[in-house]
Amino acid sequence: MKKKVIPIILKNERLYTTIKEVIEFSKYYKNFEFKISKKDELNNKDKLILITDDVLAMNDISYVSEFDLAIIINSIGKKLNTDKLNKQFILLNTPLSIRDLFERVAGSLEQIESQTARKLNFSKFVYDPGMRSLSNEDFFIRFTEKESQIFMCLMDNSNRHISKKNLLKKVWSYNEDIDTHTLETHIYSLRKKIEKNLLLKDLIIFEDKKGYFLNKKIL
Repeated sequence: MKKKVIPIILKNERLYTTIKEVIEFSKYYKNFEFKISKKDELNNKDKLILITDDVLAMNDISYVSEFDLAIIINSIGKKLNTDKLNKQFILLNTPLSIRDLFERVAGSLEQIESQTARKLNFSKFVYDPGMRSLSNEDFFIRFTEKESQIFMCLMDNSNRHISKKNLLKKVWSYNEDIDTHTLETHIYSLRKKIEKNLLLKDLIIFEDKKGYFLNKKIL
């Protein structure tokens, strides 16, 4: 089995030196390996788990949030504002236990692989809920968390239409502050994203008085 590569992107020079020395002597662990990386070296398929420091997390939150899981090492001791991450994250303090780091990654990979086992196979595309990706040999798209929730709700109701009201309830859990405009904005962006990246038109269809419908036949 090919080992998964877990990227490590660090801004703190002292932490970088320490981590680099450690992984050179313990490069492989079970089913993954660590790799010191740069931001521009990674593509969407690499963005499962990121190991980084609080310097990068504080200065580039949008990038860190692209990963399913961010393991953030507290290198400078400042309180990190995690409100904007909107994803799962793990905070580790220094001095760092490398064993703890290895075990956190191993456990997270097992969880992701368990989710991946639930892949949905269509005639042309495969949806991977673990990666939140819809792809085939030629095209690849990665959904945000909310986009994935909308897609799965439409999938669960694929044999019938689902109203805006019911879709709002399922995705936003009865949040009274969320209105139909929020839903319409998300679905508009999702449609454009699918059309641009997968060249699929009319995957999500809306009909007055009926609601939204997922056109599975084109998948």
